[in-house]
Amino acid sequence: MEQDLQWAQTMQGTPWQKWSSAVLYLASIALGNIFVILFGIGTLTLADTFHPETVYFSITFPLGALWIGLTFSFRDFVQRYWSHQKCWIWMIIAGIITYFWNKDVALASMLAFIGSETVDWTVFYFLKHKQLKTRVIVSNLISCPLDSLIFVPIAFGVPWYSDAVWGQAIVKYVCSLFALPLIPALSWFLNKK
Repeated sequence: MEQDLQWAQTMQGTPWQKWSSAVLYLASIALGNIFVILFGIGTLTLADTFHPETVYFSITFPLGALWIGLTFSFRDFVQRYWSHQKCWIWMIIAGIITYFWNKDVALASMLAFIGSETVDWTVFYFLKHKQLKTRVIVSNLISCPLDSLIFVPIAFGVPWYSDAVWGQAIVKYVCSLFALPLIPALSWFLNKK
């Protein structure tokens, strides 16, 4: 009962919480899409300095995934302070902005966000009585791969089983986890006014 009341109260949010979460969300989407448009797909390789032919680790992914991973965590704050329905409005705004930069990336981004957002929200909602960190970890674990399965083939014309798809899923999820230590700081930041 107390958790339900606490959840209902946080859903209201102050203007500062609402607008800060929306700006962070839009900024992460914009940066992710700009990186995709400017840099495309890249490969991060960890090789032996003295024997470059010896590769220890290599992962291929669209370079915008570094920012979009944060988007998944910021989206959870937008859902919390604006509501799930209004989160869709912010996604549409981001899609319109991206459309002016690159129509293919905008289409891929919107379709990927529609699919992954639906799954993310469902998981996030059903875990509403869990801690925010748990909700972020679990919802992102499911929605990041789905987003990658939709976005990369549409934006780059590669098959769903390509290294870039699965590399992006991994990078997005890891980047979304980077936001976890920021949750107390973000909560403090969003609650300070």
